[in-house]
Amino acid sequence: MNDSKVRWEEMLPHEFVEARDACSLCYMPFGLAEPHGWFNALGLDWLKATALVEAAASEHGGIVAPPFCWHMTEVPQFHDDGHGNGWFHSSGIKQSLASSIPPDLFFRTVFHQIRAFDARGFHAAILVTGHYGGLEKGLRKLCEYYTLRTGSPLRLYAIADWECIPEEQTYRGDHAGMCETSQLMALRPKLTDVSRRTGDDELGSFFAGGI
Repeated sequence: MNDSKVRWEEMLPHEFVEARDACSLCYMPFGLAEPHGWFNALGLDWLKATALVEAAASEHGGIVAPPFCWHMTEVPQFHDDGHGNGWFHSSGIKQSLASSIPPDLFFRTVFHQIRAFDARGFHAAILVTGHYGGLEKGLRKLCEYYTLRTGSPLRLYAIADWECIPEEQTYRGDHAGMCETSQLMALRPKLTDVSRRTGDDELGSFFAGGI
């Protein structure tokens, strides 16, 4: 890796133009803050996606878009509707503590982010979500829609971080289990503490897979 700036918001105007012209690729990490066991930082999904794209930009070039640590969980059957319904509640999580927004707002925001990448002169954009479970498919559909709707030559690619793990690996993706926890330990070691196996009863048992 080199020591050059890769984050859009940290660059001076001339630095942005030089970096964009040298490698006209924009990375956009997605994720949110939500419970990932007692032992992981709430923002695990976004933190790992951000660390991965920053490493890619440092190694290969490109610019990492300004941070957006909000995602959708407002679907009862997937997470929690705020009334005790959904996967979080059934897994022993009494308070979601999630930085979540409704799906329609999320997708509208992503559409405008893509349009901004296009307008700023990028030739390609890679969208990486650390929050998944099928949400990556929605991002891919949105990318397809943008291309069809606008006719833009901007090349778009959307992926969940677990899809970057080689297929020969036996463990690819989970929720706060061995995969996500080991990712955070490798990328941001100070933000995980596997010695914390229990916590306050008022918050619930904080289910995590494989730990």
